[in-house]
Amino acid sequence: MRWGCCTTVDNLALLERVGYDYIELTMVSLADEQQYNQIKAAVDQSGLEVEAFNVLLPGEIKVVGPKVDWDQISGHLKTVLPRAASLGGQVVVFGSGRSRRVPEGFPREKAYQQVVDFVRFLTELADKHGLVIGLEPLRQAECNLLNFVSQAHQLAEDVGLEQVGITADFYHMTEGAEPLKNVVTAADRIAHVHLADTGRMWPGSGEYDYLSFFRNIKEAGYDQRMSLECGWDDFARDIETSLEFLRDAWQKA
Repeated sequence: MRWGCCTTVDNLALLERVGYDYIELTMVSLADEQQYNQIKAAVDQSGLEVEAFNVLLPGEIKVVGPKVDWDQISGHLKTVLPRAASLGGQVVVFGSGRSRRVPEGFPREKAYQQVVDFVRFLTELADKHGLVIGLEPLRQAECNLLNFVSQAHQLAEDVGLEQVGITADFYHMTEGAEPLKNVVTAADRIAHVHLADTGRMWPGSGEYDYLSFFRNIKEAGYDQRMSLECGWDDFARDIETSLEFLRDAWQKA
């Protein structure tokens, strides 16, 4: 298993020293050319690549509802996707809860079809750069569409493209009371994993059942990468403690 962390390039040297395998950045950070150039310079000087990206869309870009602007969507994706590939990207997480939230009174069937259309468009663009998509279910408090791994699996099947996978987020699964066994049912689509603990804090700081989660991940046959996407009390200390905890739990599982 490869271990990564969702953070900024300011922490590249620290992650490398502690023993992480990669860093996960936000896609929205690549939209500005000057910021992208600064990120690329930092990555080029590091031994780590940016294998995964989250926060695909800024909240003002909608893919669901009456205000979908395909020119805006296309412009953003055609800017950030090649930049992600240039940094070593392998998987792009599609969470973006504000972008896919269904407005009150908007037909849910139409909203679902809008997401299908968006994911097809995204995947076809991403595939040109060797990038896989990881649909990320989000807890109900953050989005009212696509809340469970089981739903993401159905969406991936409806989209019908092999480059569409699922990001299994342990935090969202736990907070949504979703059976962990659902990652096994969706084994053919698991493309990425996000990790946190109680209160969305760093792994090992809370009460989440990591052994059960890892056993299901192993049963699913997934062995690519997992990213810590969480809060910290003391970043420099907690990333080291978390990595030790995760390696131990993975071995025990």
